Amino acid sequence: MLGIDTRVVSAIVRKDLRQYLGNPTGYVFLTLFIATTAAAAFMQEGFFARNLADLAELNKLMPAILMFFVPAVTMGAWADERRGGTDEILLTAPVRDGEVVLGKYLGVLGMFTVSLGFSVAHVIVLAYLGDPDPGLMVSTYLGYWMMGALFCAIGLVASMFTTNATVAFILGALGCAGLVFAGSEPWAAGMLGTAILGLLFALGWFVVRSGDIAGSAFAGGLGAVVGLAFWLPSLLPWLHDDGDNRFVEVFESLAIDAHFASFGEGIVRLGDVVYFIGGAGMLLYLCAFLLGRRHW
Repeated sequence: MLGIDTRVVSAIVRKDLRQYLGNPTGYVFLTLFIATTAAAAFMQEGFFARNLADLAELNKLMPAILMFFVPAVTMGAWADERRGGTDEILLTAPVRDGEVVLGKYLGVLGMFTVSLGFSVAHVIVLAYLGDPDPGLMVSTYLGYWMMGALFCAIGLVASMFTTNATVAFILGALGCAGLVFAGSEPWAAGMLGTAILGLLFALGWFVVRSGDIAGSAFAGGLGAVVGLAFWLPSLLPWLHDDGDNRFVEVFESLAIDAHFASFGEGIVRLGDVVYFIGGAGMLLYLCAFLLGRRHW
């Protein structure tokens, strides 16, 4: 994705933002996001019981909120283009795949950023009720933004696999849910690991065999079986003496909560920043790869 033409990227971003913000549906999403996050932040007993001017209650629910909100924004990014046939215009235009992917990504990320920007009103409410720590607010919102940036990349990948926006939303929500629940539910970490292994096997076969779809599906199933074999001891504890499962532990470390928590405490750790930015970067590279294979 080197040698990016910023004029091409900005043109795609402007087009997508006009589509989002020029459509009443975009404002419905925006309103729902603000209302939902406000309810999660302030309409809970824990907020008043703690007697602190912070967003700790919202922090608990924000991953689940974004798990649904972000795929709702990204679901039409590719699905609508493919359904309307306008993706062929992009694919035949003299632009690089990386420019198209980056433009699409910045478009959905821009819509999310606008929504998150309006939710800063919650900080104004906190300032009215108490004396919030500015540094804590900045780090918390940085964590929200980075979490949304990663979810936008997941939703963008999901939207590439279908022409149906509803299916794209479901796939994106499931992908985000895997990261949301992996840290709290061992079965979710196992499912996440099994899905990732299946995807890696399928992509590996797809690359080696130059676009063999049937073979890729078989390889993906084989990868899932391998993942299940590692996951099985945690489902059947009597197969494993100490009850631990390294396979599950590895994918529990990918959970969103483990990397977002420090932001909510006012701490910005390099490892957490790398997790969010690196994860989004790998998914965008996957998007560019899949787009390039469509050319082929």
